[in-house]
Amino acid sequence: MEERLIVDKALQLGETWSGSIQVEEDGHYAIELIASANTNWQQLNNEGVMIRLYLNEAYQQDFIIFYGQTPFNYKQLLGSLPSGTHQLKLEACHPQAVQLPIVNVDSIIIKQLDYQSDEELALQYAPKLYGRAVYSDYDNLYTDIPLEMIYFIEEWAYGKVIEYHIVFSHEDEGTPAKLLMAKWGRLLDIEYMARVYLTEENKIDHIEYQGAEHEIKRYHGELIEDRRPILQTATCNGNFTDQITSDYSFSLLPSYHWQLSMEPREIVMEKFPYINDVMFWEANRQLAREQLTDLQNYLLVQASVWNIELGIPAIDFTCQLKNDITIYSSSLNKWRNNHFWAAYTGPYRHFTVAIPLPEQKRFSDMEKLSVRMINDAVPSVTVKGIKVLSYDQETGINVHLNETFQVQLTHEQSEQVIWRKTTGVSHYADNL
Repeated sequence: MEERLIVDKALQLGETWSGSIQVEEDGHYAIELIASANTNWQQLNNEGVMIRLYLNEAYQQDFIIFYGQTPFNYKQLLGSLPSGTHQLKLEACHPQAVQLPIVNVDSIIIKQLDYQSDEELALQYAPKLYGRAVYSDYDNLYTDIPLEMIYFIEEWAYGKVIEYHIVFSHEDEGTPAKLLMAKWGRLLDIEYMARVYLTEENKIDHIEYQGAEHEIKRYHGELIEDRRPILQTATCNGNFTDQITSDYSFSLLPSYHWQLSMEPREIVMEKFPYINDVMFWEANRQLAREQLTDLQNYLLVQASVWNIELGIPAIDFTCQLKNDITIYSSSLNKWRNNHFWAAYTGPYRHFTVAIPLPEQKRFSDMEKLSVRMINDAVPSVTVKGIKVLSYDQETGINVHLNETFQVQLTHEQSEQVIWRKTTGVSHYADNL
C-alpha cells in the first residue's frame, strides 16, 4: 500500500496542516515528507527548522528540515498501524529561531513496509531516538543531526542479536576533526546505539546501549509496542541514555543492513550520498573552530586488516603526487599523543581513513599509493583490498580505485607500494 497526500502549503512557525490517510490493512508503515525551507545548514542561526508530526491528535515525532531550499524526501518510521482512517497534522516549529523560517511542504507519502526475515526483525525492534539537549533544548536543529540508522544481525547463545548504529552529521566534542579524518575517514559520527538480544522465539531477552564515556549499559526504559527501546542522545560525542529529558524525537528507519564482514561502516557515504553534503555544510560552518582543510582535498582510503588483534594502531596509507617529493600520510606522519594515535584503532576489520592533500590537489595528481606498518609492537599484518574515494561538492562521492589484492607487512618489509600510475596504467602490489 502507498498513499500520497498533496499538501502544497508554505508553513510559517506555528502554522499547521491537517489531513487523513486510509490504511487498508494492519502493518508497519513509513512516512515520507517532501519539503524544503528558506534555511541553509551552512548558515549560522539559520541552519534548519522542525516539522512536528501528530498522529490521531497525539504527538508522534519530528522532522528536521536540513536540506535548505532544495526539495528533499525526509523518510522516517511511522510505526505499526491498524487498518482504518488515521489523522495527520504537521506543525512548523523552531523554539530558538533567530530568523523566521518558512517550510514548503509539497506532499506526504505513506508506505506499507513489506520487509522479509532479518529486515523485518530490524524494523520491529528499531529504537526511537530523542534529540540532544546539551547546549540548548534543541541541539539537533543546528548541529550533529541524526541522519540514518543502520544495523547488523548476528547470533548469540539464545537466538539473534540486532545491533543498531546511528549516523550523525558530526560530533561537536570528542575527537578533533583532523583526527576524525585520520582515524575514520569522515567527519560524520557513526555510533553504536543499542543491541537487542532476542530469544529463539524472537522475544526480547535484554537490551544494551552505549552510554556516556562509551560505557555499555543495560536498558531499563519503556518499550514502544513492547519491542522498541527509547533512547536519547546524551552527549556531544554521540553517546546515549535511557533517561529521557528532551521533548523532540525521531523514528529513523533501519535503512541499511550493514555487512560488516565485507565492508566498512563508511559504506553509508555511498548508499546515502546526501549525508556527505550535510557533513560538508556543517564542516564549512565550523571550519574556523575545527581548523580543517576543505573536505574536497582528502582522499578516502578503504581496506581491511587481518591476522592482527583489532583495536590497536597498525598501518597507514601514504601517497606521492606528481612533481612533489612530499609524503602525504593518513596518520599525519605517524602522529601520536601517548596512547592516542592518528590511525585506525576500531573494532572492525574493514575501515576507512583519509589522506589530506594540498589545496586543489586530487586523485588525478597522485603518482603512487603505499601502505606501511606504523607500530613497532605489531609483528605483522595482512592488508586486503583497496578502495579510494573522494568527495566533490558538485558530483558527490567519486570512486577512483576499487581493487582486490593482498599484502603482508612485517618488520623486514614494512612498506609496500599498492598502486602506481605509469603512462596511464595502474599497477597493483601483487604485480610489482
